[in-house]
Amino acid sequence: MKIKIITIHSIPNFGSVFQSYALCRYLKSRGFKDTELIDYEPPYFKTRTLRAFAGKMLNFKSYCKRKRKFRAFVEKNIPITGRKFSSLQELESYDFKADVYIAGGDQLWNVYHDCGKDDTYKLTFAHGKKISYATSLGQTDFTDLQLTELAEKLKTFSSVSVREASSVKMLESKGINALQCVDPVYLLPENEYEKFVKPVNQPKYMMVYLVTPSPLLERCIKYLSEKYSLKVILCSGFSKKCTCDQFLKDLGPDEILSYIKNAEIILSSSFHATSFSLIFKKQFFTILPDEHTNERIVDILNIRGLSDRIITENSDIKNSLDRMIDYSVLSDYDIQVRASKEYLERALEE
Repeated sequence: MKIKIITIHSIPNFGSVFQSYALCRYLKSRGFKDTELIDYEPPYFKTRTLRAFAGKMLNFKSYCKRKRKFRAFVEKNIPITGRKFSSLQELESYDFKADVYIAGGDQLWNVYHDCGKDDTYKLTFAHGKKISYATSLGQTDFTDLQLTELAEKLKTFSSVSVREASSVKMLESKGINALQCVDPVYLLPENEYEKFVKPVNQPKYMMVYLVTPSPLLERCIKYLSEKYSLKVILCSGFSKKCTCDQFLKDLGPDEILSYIKNAEIILSSSFHATSFSLIFKKQFFTILPDEHTNERIVDILNIRGLSDRIITENSDIKNSLDRMIDYSVLSDYDIQVRASKEYLERALEE
């Protein structure tokens, strides 16, 4: 069986890279050896704002170094098509000769982002069986028209699974039967990621990743770093978003994973930083990014019984940040992982 997957894999975001790796790796481990990502990189992935362009130019050396690291990791660890595509029209005119097409992972159907408005990620170009795996809608603020248009395109799918419980309900309201599945990174055991982890030559530290500047963020950093005597390491983007002792701008995906694994505490607004904190059984806290992308983070923390990891303006900072996770009594996730694996097997075999 020839399987082609379309997802977001080529941007410098470690979560996008590892969820792409995980889905391919899992399918190959289940005997679907002819599995490959479609190398799709639309123009809207490139820098478009003046501020972003200026940031890139001011940090050009770090930008190039980071880009090389991400590209090298993808080329070494993820099977991708030999040809790169940049538009829906190019994909429509190409015959992949695939038996199954999978749209999976990240916020592919979130209309707040450009990818959510791109029919490529609804597999409108595909001639063959179409399924989705843990595709994220990311939010609940869809208009009735937006949901109707999405549902119309999903009618050509033989099986649909999404990331969030709220997405299941929204699609069901439009006549689409959907199952909630775990993010691809949970399909693999922890030791599958350990092989990418490198030693980190740092004193005890707190990692801050993918955050938006705010007084709340600063209060959290100050309290945690002082209470636990931790160095503060910021790893995200090219603009300094908070007080820190060290700002690392050029890390590759495996290096970011290593910094999560070796941290004492992770403070982030990232779904995948939160997910790998859970996988590695780390202490972490999450400040939600914004109302348009929160659903997947809220969902995973509710399922695991960890909604208290979310820090808001209304939180009692001292009491909230003093509570550490006891992983020995944490709500199990095995049932959801098994159900997701069964969905994939069933969807591919039917």
